[in-house]
Formats: sequence, C-alpha cells, structure tokens
Amino acid sequence: MNKISLLSILVLSVNLQANAFFEDSKRGWHYYEQYADNNITEDNKTKIQKRINEDDIFISSIPLNNLDLLTAEEFTQTFEKVRKIAIMNPTKTNVMTMQIMNKWQTDQAEKFAKVWALNLLENPNLEYPEIREDKFGRSEMYKQKQEKIAEFFKKHKNDFSYVVFVSNLNQEINEKQKAVYNDIQREYDTNVEYIDIDIKKDLIAKFKLSTTPENFFIYRNSKGEAIWQRVKAGLTNKDDILNNTIFLFDNAILEKDR
Repeated sequence: MNKISLLSILVLSVNLQANAFFEDSKRGWHYYEQYADNNITEDNKTKIQKRINEDDIFISSIPLNNLDLLTAEEFTQTFEKVRKIAIMNPTKTNVMTMQIMNKWQTDQAEKFAKVWALNLLENPNLEYPEIREDKFGRSEMYKQKQEKIAEFFKKHKNDFSYVVFVSNLNQEINEKQKAVYNDIQREYDTNVEYIDIDIKKDLIAKFKLSTTPENFFIYRNSKGEAIWQRVKAGLTNKDDILNNTIFLFDNAILEKDR
C-alpha cells in the first residue's frame, strides 16, 4: 500500500512539473518575443533620430548666403540631397533650404539666358535668336511695350543715335534698310547716321564688321562716354531693331555707365 501510494505521488509530481514547464515555456517565449519587438522599435527610433541629426548637420553646413562658392558639381549633388531630405522630413528649415537653392539656380539660369542673348547680338557669326515677345492675344502687353519704347526715345533724344554701316556693293539692300529706319524716325523722331565703309575702311576691323548693312547704336552717357552696341548684323526689320535696342540698353549697359 505504501509502495502504491509512493508511486502515485511520483507520477503526480512528474505530471505537475511537466505542466508547469509547458506553461512556463509558453509564457517565457511570449515574453521573449515582446522583449525582442521592443528592442526592434527602440533600434528603429535610434536609427531615425541619428539620420535626422546627420541631415540637420548637413543642412546647417550649406553656405546659403554664398552658394557661388560651390562648384557646379557640388551644387548639383547638394541640391539633390537637400531635395531628398526635404521630402523625407519636410520641416520648415529643410523646405526653406531647398527653396533658397532653387531660387538661386533659377536666378543663375536667367543671367545665363541674358548673357547668351548678348553674345549672340555682339557676335554676328553666332546663330541669332528671336528676342521678341509674343504679342498675339496680348494687346495690353503690346500697348505697354509700345509706351516703353516711346518713352525711351523721348528720354534719350539728345544722347542716342543709330549708326548703320553700309556699302555701295549692296545698294538695293541699303535702300530697304533705310526705309525701315525712315519709319522709325517718323514714329519716334530719333537720329540715324549712315557710314560708308567703302570710304572709312578702317572701321571694318574696329567694329568687326562682317556684312552690310550692320546696325549699331551709340549712346553718350552722363560721363560723356560713347557706348557702342551692335543691334543686328545684316538687313533687319523694325521690330528687331526696337526690341533689341531696349533689351541691350536694359541688360548690356551697366547702371553706373548710363
């Protein structure tokens, strides 16, 4: 009887221990998973914060007031990185940094376009672009442009003149060009002078003349200095002469030289 009781107690004890181990095992694994998940979350937060800190340091290191210190390659790489940072973390500082850089490169592009146009005007051997505004369906813009032109010639009546270099070899073309300037004179009462390069051949090299007629203007500034600008090489029309004149005066002549 004692042996049976002892055996029963041993079997019961083993069963209880097995059940306890099973429950503890399940509970232990469950707790381990939860602990691991918490670690992953904390690791992710740490990585994100570290990346943000590195991005902040990078953003603050950009010389926003002196972007011209960067090379073209450096600017391109920096702008691309700033763009990605601003998209992933669109704080006011990050977005504003991208906006400042974008405005700067837009300004540079506008300067480039002006210099490009000036070079084309000053060098007749380069392809000449159309420098005119689309006035179809823009009557108000056209009216404002005409008023600006009229005001220009009124203001510079005594210090501005067109100079057209001509040659007897192109008499027919010369007459066509004179007809255009006659129209401009009637409308704006401006001065036009014609110089025969067959007589004054030294001017061919001085002004780098490559064809006739060659259209220039001469402006005598407040210092009494004569400033020459090529308006157009070859036979041209009224719109080109007027548009290019205003463009050149606004962009090719420095404010201090006016």
